[in-house]
Amino acid sequence: MNYEAIIFDIDGTLIDYDYSQYQALDKLLDMIPWNNSERPVTKEVFEYWYKEKNEFYDRPDSDNINIFEQQKIILENLLANWKIIVDSTQLTKTLFDIYETTWRVYPDVLECLFNINKIKLCVISNGDSKFQRLKLTKTGLDRYFSEILISGDINIKKPNPKIYTTMSDNINISLDKCAYIGDRLDFDAIGSSEAGMLGVWLNRKNIPGNKIPKNVKTIIPMVFTVRIIPVNFTGI
Repeated sequence: MNYEAIIFDIDGTLIDYDYSQYQALDKLLDMIPWNNSERPVTKEVFEYWYKEKNEFYDRPDSDNINIFEQQKIILENLLANWKIIVDSTQLTKTLFDIYETTWRVYPDVLECLFNINKIKLCVISNGDSKFQRLKLTKTGLDRYFSEILISGDINIKKPNPKIYTTMSDNINISLDKCAYIGDRLDFDAIGSSEAGMLGVWLNRKNIPGNKIPKNVKTIIPMVFTVRIIPVNFTGI
């Protein structure tokens, strides 16, 4: 099969979400008046935040709650555990300001994108449209992609097959000639595969995959894309 488009997820695939969120929370915790309480350990707060974020992410109505409100609710719940009273709106704004300064691209991403030739590169991501696009702009990744589709644009989330068919229609390339790369086995690799694309799991965390469908491919790192997707690639 000669593929005509490679489509990427954003968080955990192109941009190191864990690093950015950890660094932003670490700096924010230093700004909070803990009164007589001891400042919590950043790692513990990050784990709490990650769990709460994923619960929002997996909710079917998550696109109806903008990213700012999501983060504000999580922050309020966190501070309630320490009975800290602060202006949560202002604190959430501060978190976002810090967060934007911590976005970083995984080291293997630019080599992969820069060296893939004669094939359309696109993005499908769940989340708030403005916020996800801002990540691509701030990191300079936006210039590599000819089409960007965020779930907030159409109120359809991965792994709903409609988000993949929408991309296929937008770029006028059939599903079977598209490959989708993401860091989540369920939402990204299996979801895109079931829609008719080649699903590729970018297993950055080396998670054991005992139930990987035969029609799903696995890669680590991203530059190994060329080994499973026949494309023109000048870097390897």
